[in-house]
Amino acid sequence: MILKKLQISRNGYILISSILYILGIICMILPQTTHLLFCIISGVILISYGIIKIIGYFSNDLFCLAFQHDLASGIFLIISALIILIYNHRMYSYLPMEIGGLILLDSLLKIQTAGDAKKFGLEKWYWILGISLITGLFGFLTIMCTFHKNMPLRFILGCALLSEGFMSHYLIHSTVKKEKIIY
Repeated sequence: MILKKLQISRNGYILISSILYILGIICMILPQTTHLLFCIISGVILISYGIIKIIGYFSNDLFCLAFQHDLASGIFLIISALIILIYNHRMYSYLPMEIGGLILLDSLLKIQTAGDAKKFGLEKWYWILGISLITGLFGFLTIMCTFHKNMPLRFILGCALLSEGFMSHYLIHSTVKKEKIIY
């Protein structure tokens, strides 16, 4: 049986969210992870996330909330990942700033989605807004940690990855509705 684009997107978002949870925890408890390994893992995850976002954009989402910004966002993630993978030896010192920027951007787009969900009449819009604001704060703090070496970068980056995973996971579960197929 061929999976539909919506099922692929929904399952892909859940998978990427789970991977972000794991990566966030690894960031916090294993700070000795090698720089090259962290860059390669980040690049592969970002490419996967970008592909899933692009598939989501072209899916048949009934409410059209979760994936409305995913074409540009997916392309941006893939381009960012390619830069990380190509220049991995030089990228490590910039990687937290780039990941923080990507998380901040995604949270801002989800804040806009929360506003659209409110207009649409979705009762859980305020949860989307709250989770997006918290995720945006962690994205911002990750960027700030790059400039202030006395801040606990690995812990804040780990929290940012965890909140990004949770934000995406919650958004998919609360906004993606499948069309009923009538035979």
